[in-house]
Amino acid sequence: MIILLRLLPVLVAALQVAFFLIQMRYAQSYPWVVVWGVLIFRLAALAIGRGRIRQTHVFEKMTAPLVLLVSLAFALLLAETLAAQAVIISLAAIVSFLSLELLFFLVFNPARYPVNALSRLNLACVPLAAWYIASTFNGLLSFLQVEKLYIVAGMIALGAILFFTTGHAGAERKHNLVWTMVGALAGAHAGLLGIWLPVSMPVQGAVAAFILSAVLRARRFSHDPKPSRRQAWTEGIIAAVLLTALLGTAKWL
Repeated sequence: MIILLRLLPVLVAALQVAFFLIQMRYAQSYPWVVVWGVLIFRLAALAIGRGRIRQTHVFEKMTAPLVLLVSLAFALLLAETLAAQAVIISLAAIVSFLSLELLFFLVFNPARYPVNALSRLNLACVPLAAWYIASTFNGLLSFLQVEKLYIVAGMIALGAILFFTTGHAGAERKHNLVWTMVGALAGAHAGLLGIWLPVSMPVQGAVAAFILSAVLRARRFSHDPKPSRRQAWTEGIIAAVLLTALLGTAKWL
């Protein structure tokens, strides 16, 4: 049994490639083929952790990669170029492999598990998921005239889920719940800007990724050991400059 579990990261990553390619080949069946890749990833994570660590712990550690997979499946809807499709498929395979591999080490070989590796991977998933979901929402708004309320609600849900599952391990439940609401508020702002800002899909995605990442980084200053005030000011100034450069150089529609 353990041999099969050990092979799951590679097998699931290969299946992600297969499912995404099949979905591209049979576009009319969207999203039912690619959904299987998301479900298999979830089942593999549950199988690795079953009876060895709490399932709530597995849920917290593996939800951010799962959300990223969902966002990649969502982005496949509007990905037209081979380069964009290749990046989506590659990310799906990489995030599946890395997250399941790290989970296996955490469960079966803690000595080889890098400290806070899954937490760091989860944080890396946040801007990627935000970019793909926000940019795809913007595309649907432009091409299909979807309801604007759906976009805002989707970004609120994204912010709440990502902030809830990437909370600090040592933080109190009340602290994490407060930041979950902050994440929902950040998602709402990203969604509203997605409706109002007359910029392209990639820029909309970049703005959403910036907002969620910046607020997520600010949360780091709410628990010990806190970074210095000088570092906070430096990061804040750099963030303001980057956002100004992003919007200042973007082509407004």
